[in-house]
Amino acid sequence: MRTEKAIQYKDFEGAVKDVVRDVDLPSRTVKIAIASFGAHNLDRDRDVILSSAVTKTIKERGPAGTQEIWHMCDHWYDLAHGLSKFKELYVEGEYLIGVSPIAKTPMGDIAMEHYDAGNINQHSIGFTVVNEEPQKDGTNIIKELILWEGSAVLWGANPNTPVLSVQKSLTKERAKSMLSTVMKTLRSGSHNDDTYYLLELQFKQLQQYISDLEEKATAPALTTQPVAQEYDYAALANSIKSITDIVKTK
Repeated sequence: MRTEKAIQYKDFEGAVKDVVRDVDLPSRTVKIAIASFGAHNLDRDRDVILSSAVTKTIKERGPAGTQEIWHMCDHWYDLAHGLSKFKELYVEGEYLIGVSPIAKTPMGDIAMEHYDAGNINQHSIGFTVVNEEPQKDGTNIIKELILWEGSAVLWGANPNTPVLSVQKSLTKERAKSMLSTVMKTLRSGSHNDDTYYLLELQFKQLQQYISDLEEKATAPALTTQPVAQEYDYAALANSIKSITDIVKTK
């Protein structure tokens, strides 16, 4: 088993299906494929996602459940980049299909223009693995996942840290500071459900970004100077699984 990640991303090219290209301008609705399944869709991480991996998460968190699965833009987790909540999510053959009524917002207007022009032809899903099974040939079968969102992207995102990875000035210290701010906002208890959900996604993204940086970091040089202590938000983040856990840390 690989190191558990707070959130992962998988890209899918041809996200507006060629065989069912459905962009309805009057209703501002798009029908898109946001993921693909099966052994012939082995990705760069040598992962294969089974179509049954999304059954439980769609039932519980999809349109007929708590309705928490968003259609986003570029994995940027704030309300300005939220295009809609999917009104339909289902498996059709080897694809995960989403039907999305695009919101009448500045970002929604831009997205509709790009969908209509055919410029958006890739999507990427944000998810957390629940159950996976490494194979002897080095591949990995993802059997169950929690689906957080499906994002429209103009080109494939970095599979580990999309959006954040392009902010080259974002240091680990700055990411921890951002994580601290998100935690304080979550604890305030003064936001609606949609805001809390997107804040939780921001939290998971920052948590994973910090974890990836720490994995790549080299060991520090020995020193006789005392080290200033700071609150270890990264360690706390690794112990937190949900908004409920964050609230409990008040």
